[in-house]
Amino acid sequence: MPVTCILTCEHAGNELPPEFEHLFKGKEEELYSHKAIDFGALRLARHLATACYLPLYSTSISRLLVEHNRSLDSEELFSDFTKDLSEEEKHTILDKYYFPHRDEVEEKVREEVEAGNKVLHLAVHTFTPVKEGEVREAEIGILFDPDRSWEKEIAAQLKADLQNQNLDRKVLDNSPYPGVDDGLPTYLRTKFSNDQYAGFELEINQKFFLNGDPEVWQKVLHEMATSVKALLATLARREK
Repeated sequence: MPVTCILTCEHAGNELPPEFEHLFKGKEEELYSHKAIDFGALRLARHLATACYLPLYSTSISRLLVEHNRSLDSEELFSDFTKDLSEEEKHTILDKYYFPHRDEVEEKVREEVEAGNKVLHLAVHTFTPVKEGEVREAEIGILFDPDRSWEKEIAAQLKADLQNQNLDRKVLDNSPYPGVDDGLPTYLRTKFSNDQYAGFELEINQKFFLNGDPEVWQKVLHEMATSVKALLATLARREK
């Protein structure tokens, strides 16, 4: 069965719609922290899209307005800045800034599945090197559901290729978060079977982007693109 690969980036920016900027007055520094944006994620996603000729679906609205990588029933859907808004204002945010991205991605997956294709979904994220005083061990995290055989197989190949390129690179499964935690791929697994869909969150440590040395970041970009290319080539050969 043919495989279609798509990229998404749920935390691509820290933009705020003008009508909600007042909520952050005096707290603007929050918009330039890891709480508001995944530093480097959009650049990595765009690099993969260009290098691997893949479609990219992203949203630049800050997750401090609404968390695109959380389900509707999540306590993290709205941040401390928006959780006390009226139900009417929350519905406005969801309709204008949450559902468009989520629905676009889900519809793309559905179109491919209905066309007889399997879908490989790579959601590109980055994470802060230190959280609540804890230094994260992972440099690259591959988040997936180990109970889904296709995801487990793809994760193993991706991890092996990354480590073959760089033996010193710390590539960890389901770190710094479990792959079955609430997220867009987790939601899509409820809509599509193991034989139809494989969803991953690629988590890159922000220390590379924030390092200040462009060569360090470029090396990570190259390693990620090379591994995704190799994965896609393997999947293409299996189709023949």
